[in-house]
Amino acid sequence: MNRNRLLCAAAALLVGALVVVLPAGPASAHTELSRTSPAAKSTVSKSLTAVTLTFSGLIKKPGTTVVVTGPDKVSYSDADAQVLDKTITQKVRPLPVGAITVAWRTVSADGHTIKGTFTFTNRFAPPTPTAEPTPTVGVTPTADPTTPPAASPAAAAGTGDDGSSPALWWAVILGAVLAVAVGAALLLRRRRPTDT
Repeated sequence: MNRNRLLCAAAALLVGALVVVLPAGPASAHTELSRTSPAAKSTVSKSLTAVTLTFSGLIKKPGTTVVVTGPDKVSYSDADAQVLDKTITQKVRPLPVGAITVAWRTVSADGHTIKGTFTFTNRFAPPTPTAEPTPTVGVTPTADPTTPPAASPAAAAGTGDDGSSPALWWAVILGAVLAVAVGAALLLRRRRPTDT
């Protein structure tokens, strides 16, 4: 009889313990970070456009932030983090080579704020911006195919202070001298027969 009482008492204690422990089990299992891409402490050797974090339970978008920082302490996060069920996706700008730190913060479905950090190494060098195109070697730009207006003879000869050409004055003087000489010669020719 004592044995039966002991068994009953032990069974009662076991049932009581299960009643107390079982409801507390799910409540104590908080949402936590399950995996990341890239994985923590991994090395990336290709272009990366986003970082993803996957959790063990549902998470909420309000209060969710992800900051991706390079070795230069500059944030490379691009726009706000996107939340879908258990996953956070954070787009990033081209990352520099070196240690990359991801600091995250979110809110689980039960309202608890959870946060953490992880790092990975980036070995993919972002493309360098190209310089402005240089002209082809051996080709020189040509000027407009317009020809300057031809200079007038007067302009080519030069002008005096009063705007007249010195060459024109010399031509006038020479013409006058020639005219006088021709006139004198004609006069002398006419007078000779009368003198004899």
